[in-house]
Amino acid sequence: MQNMRSLIFTAIFGLGLTALATVLLEQYDHRRVDERMQSDAQSLQSNVRGSLIRLLYAGELASELLQASEREPSAQLPMLQQAMSTFYQSVRQIVVLDENFNLLDQELLAGNELLNVANYEGNATQLAKLNELNSGTALVDAQNLSLHSHDLALFIPVTHAEQRFFIALVIDVKELLKQSIHHHIIEGYQVEVHQNNALIYAFAGEPDLKHEWSAEFTIRAADNNWQFHLWPTAEKFSQLHLVNSYVVPLLGMFMTGFLMLLVFRMTMYEQTIKSLQHDKDELGVQLKKRDEVEKQLAFLSEHDALTEVPNRNALLRYLHETLPELATKQGQLVAIQLNVDHFKDINNALGHKIGDELLRRLAHRLQRCVVNFDFIARIGGDEFLVIKQGITTDEQAMEIAEQLVRSVKPEFYINSHEVYASASMGIAFANDADFDADNLLRHTDAALNQAKKFDYHGINIYTRTQQSELSKRQFVLEQLHKAVETNRVEVHYQPVFDLRTQTITGFEALMRWRQDDGELALPDQFLPLIEDTGLIVPLTDNLLKRVLTDYRAWLKDGNTELTIGINLSGKQLALPELPELLANNLRRNQVPPENLHIEIREELYCSHACQPDGILAKLKELGVKLTVDGMGLNHKTIKAMQHCPPYLLKISQPLMSDIPHNKIQALIAETMIKFGHERSIQVSAVGVETQQQVDFLLQRDCLSAQGYYLARPVPADQVPTMLANPTIPNNYVPYQE
Repeated sequence: MQNMRSLIFTAIFGLGLTALATVLLEQYDHRRVDERMQSDAQSLQSNVRGSLIRLLYAGELASELLQASEREPSAQLPMLQQAMSTFYQSVRQIVVLDENFNLLDQELLAGNELLNVANYEGNATQLAKLNELNSGTALVDAQNLSLHSHDLALFIPVTHAEQRFFIALVIDVKELLKQSIHHHIIEGYQVEVHQNNALIYAFAGEPDLKHEWSAEFTIRAADNNWQFHLWPTAEKFSQLHLVNSYVVPLLGMFMTGFLMLLVFRMTMYEQTIKSLQHDKDELGVQLKKRDEVEKQLAFLSEHDALTEVPNRNALLRYLHETLPELATKQGQLVAIQLNVDHFKDINNALGHKIGDELLRRLAHRLQRCVVNFDFIARIGGDEFLVIKQGITTDEQAMEIAEQLVRSVKPEFYINSHEVYASASMGIAFANDADFDADNLLRHTDAALNQAKKFDYHGINIYTRTQQSELSKRQFVLEQLHKAVETNRVEVHYQPVFDLRTQTITGFEALMRWRQDDGELALPDQFLPLIEDTGLIVPLTDNLLKRVLTDYRAWLKDGNTELTIGINLSGKQLALPELPELLANNLRRNQVPPENLHIEIREELYCSHACQPDGILAKLKELGVKLTVDGMGLNHKTIKAMQHCPPYLLKISQPLMSDIPHNKIQALIAETMIKFGHERSIQVSAVGVETQQQVDFLLQRDCLSAQGYYLARPVPADQVPTMLANPTIPNNYVPYQE
């Protein structure tokens, strides 16, 4: 009886599971059919989008070819007709329009009916979009350029002989959809395409399954939406199904076998118990091994793997535990951070293995130092930090530092090498850091940075003044960041004069930082800070854009012989994107590159001139002219000029400052002028402040000069007034910066 009840229970349970499995499988089957159709719809969507993208690519390619050609757009229609008819059968017609969208010429690719229209009758939005188009392409409704309301037109702007034209490719939408769908639709599917609820294309014969099993998607074309409806034929729908008549019996047999397997598993229970006991014993062994590994990991988490002294984590833990107690007891400790001088040079000369061994030996010496330190840690690549409590005066701290110097000074014998090392040290006290661990480490780091300025054996004790300087530097950096973002780094222009004709021949662009109080800061006051941050890239880009935009306006006013000079620092010259930034801005503003002078300091010129594929060679390839701001002539400068001759050599402001009274400086300047004349290099003087300096230059045929005596730098809006009367002012009124 009990067995019968078990059988009945098992049968009911099995039938229930079978029915449930049947329902779940049917739901799964429907979901899979839907997912398959969605996947096929996405494939078709991608292919249709690909057809549109290929048309746009064809337009871009045609644009480049038309721009590069010297022939009129109408003369190039046969070439376009041949190219488009071969590869893009959906292009029905090619139309040439002027800048007012009046029809000038047309070429028929399909059909036999030419357009009989005077112009393109697009709506206001479409015409505005096309008027703003300077390059690339625009896809809009064909409107009256086609007899079919759903057709599109791909407009390509072309500039020829300073006139603007448009090439319009009239696209047969129905033919485009036909080609895309016929080539890519999966066999057994049907499709309809609607635009604004109007059918524009259909590839269908069996609408039975359309409403129940249909995948839909929308593609944006020009300003319209194409709604696609994809559904299978009855035969394709049957192929998509997974469930058949054999699934349910097989599932029932599977469930029955599964239940039998459960009974069998019960008989294996005792053996499982024994196996679990055995596994428990093995697990105990593994746990013991894991405890040993965890202890090793705990050691490594707070110890340096190379030197085996405590690491930064252990140091912070020690300080967090010690400093609050010292603060309570009004105690004191000193922290000394050591950094091996020029450790990178040792690595480069002897190899990293020697460098690693040097660090291990140094850690060992610190541990054996006569000063019994309370804590020793390696906190960085070649940096160590030692802690000593009870030190309260600078003299005591300096005595400890001297002991450390004596510990590091003896040579290290490593693999037959005698290695001599020295260390710079930054010292900080706990009370100066308000007994805060992070502040204490920042203070030792700041003191170490000051100590390393001595190059070797530097020792520096942290003072509040250093923190004030760091805070001030950080504040200035924040203000500079805001200034770059808000365009408060201005460009002023100082005119360059021909001293003989007393007329302006060009301008030099000079950066000025307009501070919150309205005062102007010179580049020497803020450019070094910007060079140490990522601000140098946007600043350089903004400088080039602003200068060339201003210069383009002056060229349009007829000042075609005017030159413009831009100073570049070492960090700016090292930017990999500099040639591309220059080329893009010159092309965008249509500025002749030979009118642009790139000015660099003499030492930068000497370091880059001898590189055949260096930055100076790339700048000269762009067509710009190089200007060198020099303090004299030496062997390196002359050698550099032989490899990469500059266009202009400037006599720098410090050299001009005491001329003609300082005979040595006058002789150096005179030599530079003679050298320039002999090498056909133009020579100009900077910082001309007196009439005596003007006379000095004229007597030696140096005819180009700039300086406050001649004219001060002015903002861009004052340059047109200068150009209207481009002579040296008789009644000079200083410009207030």
